[in-house]
Amino acid sequence: MAAIGLFRGPALRSAAAALSGKTAFYQSTQRIAAPAVLYGAKRFVRTDVERLYVQEFGLLCKNIPDPWKPSDLVPTRDSFSRIKKYVTERLLDVFSLLTLKYYLDGWKKKPFAADAEELYNLMNEAYAQGNTKYLETVCAPSMIGTLKNEIKSRKYDFEWRKESTLTPARIVQIRCGRIAGNYTVGQVVVRMDQEQTVSAIARGARSQIKRGNAKTTHVREYVVFQRTVTDPNEPWFIYGKIPVPSWDKTQ
Repeated sequence: MAAIGLFRGPALRSAAAALSGKTAFYQSTQRIAAPAVLYGAKRFVRTDVERLYVQEFGLLCKNIPDPWKPSDLVPTRDSFSRIKKYVTERLLDVFSLLTLKYYLDGWKKKPFAADAEELYNLMNEAYAQGNTKYLETVCAPSMIGTLKNEIKSRKYDFEWRKESTLTPARIVQIRCGRIAGNYTVGQVVVRMDQEQTVSAIARGARSQIKRGNAKTTHVREYVVFQRTVTDPNEPWFIYGKIPVPSWDKTQ
């Protein structure tokens, strides 16, 4: 029981304080114009879409370490290097998890992953439809720029739907870091593993719509979600994606 109390109290506060430079919650003077929060992602569908202003600081989550292998226990120079990297990454995960739990009351990994997948689905639907206004409310500016260029250059819109979740969405990495001043940023990488169907919609004369053959694909992606955890008014948004590790690619 004493250990549990420790992680709820001093250890948690010291982890967050080390990143933020203070022990109290930071109340931002800058209110983010955000119409949505990650939890309850169904409420993202709205008509009065506002532009979301967000801070971009670069990726804190750049790669996912290889999974632990029994062969790593064999004492060699390479295995020692892999063990060191694995342990370092796991310690950073624990440290960052404690920071998120300190600043975000009630934050839990499993519910977050489920809601993150729902937001990911909504982003895919908006991208397929060419709905750039909606994308602006849930994606980082740099990501929006790329998506807008892709939408502008394509000749078709699409119908997108998720056929099934092959394996439940899960968090594979958490990173927090003090970026500048009192800003502590959190990034969470969520592994998405789905069957998705996409069909092209070619718009011809008089708005006649012709639908192409639907194509179902196994899609696995590592999606990065970000928010300023020291600002209670800022929502989670989709920052971008990182490459799927070679050992986890689809066949």
